[in-house]
Amino acid sequence: MIDLTRLRLLVALHEQGTVHAAAAMLHMSPSAASQQLATLAREAGGALTQSEGRRLRLTDAGRVLVGHSYAVLAQLEKAKGDVSAALGGELGQLTAGSFPSTIVSLLIPAVRTLRQRQPGLRVDIREVTVASCLEALSTGDIDVVVAVEAGGGPSDADPRYTRIALGTDDLVLVLPGTHPLAGGTEIELSALERDDWVSTIEGDACDQLLHHACAAAGFTPLVRHRASDWLAILALIEAGMGVALVPRSALLPIPGGVVTAVPTGHGVRSHGYAAVRKGAEARPGLAAFLAVLRETAGTE
Repeated sequence: MIDLTRLRLLVALHEQGTVHAAAAMLHMSPSAASQQLATLAREAGGALTQSEGRRLRLTDAGRVLVGHSYAVLAQLEKAKGDVSAALGGELGQLTAGSFPSTIVSLLIPAVRTLRQRQPGLRVDIREVTVASCLEALSTGDIDVVVAVEAGGGPSDADPRYTRIALGTDDLVLVLPGTHPLAGGTEIELSALERDDWVSTIEGDACDQLLHHACAAAGFTPLVRHRASDWLAILALIEAGMGVALVPRSALLPIPGGVVTAVPTGHGVRSHGYAAVRKGAEARPGLAAFLAVLRETAGTE
């Protein structure tokens, strides 16, 4: 193993021309410098200098090692800079897990803002389910979950996680333009008891919100079709295959054959949050991302 201090000494000898000048540059005695150069030659496996009168000249091997020393020392300086940037939250990599609705409405805008402000901090996005998100968070497969309140999410009292509130989003009714109630701007949720419904993947956060809202209105929705993509859900509704409850933030672009209405009788809202492993919120990069999430959600 070649010692970095000795590499610096060899570079100093190359630049200064004498052992005395190189030793003075590195704040050591000439005798100590000579001993270090001799040790470096043993580490390298051959002579790096040769005497010419009272001066030391670099051998061919010494000049080759000087060239590599510059590259090694430059890489070390870059490593120091990168570590400093990472410690300051300016450089690093995070993985964020989320559901389709919050990927579109919250996660993508937040990541876009973060890339503009801190281009050295990379965020990878993963679609997750309610069942898997906390396991992935606990094992470190993801660093932050961005989700809406539903069964299976972490509570504020859970000692394993820190939750950060990210505001609320209204859910709106989406109906085919040919639906008998399509002309109204407000529709009682119970009036759709006999309709077919389109929902997200069974058991995920938005599917749970649908079932909770319908239960509060006194019925269980008959879910005929499921999709994880909101554009697919809107296309199903445009085709007249059912109605749905969709987060307002997920409604763009709205197909021409689809209408929206406000559900009445029972307020239907989703509550967004981010969850991280307890204590991880203090990591500079993650703290920067959480701050952008709160800003994007309007809760900073």
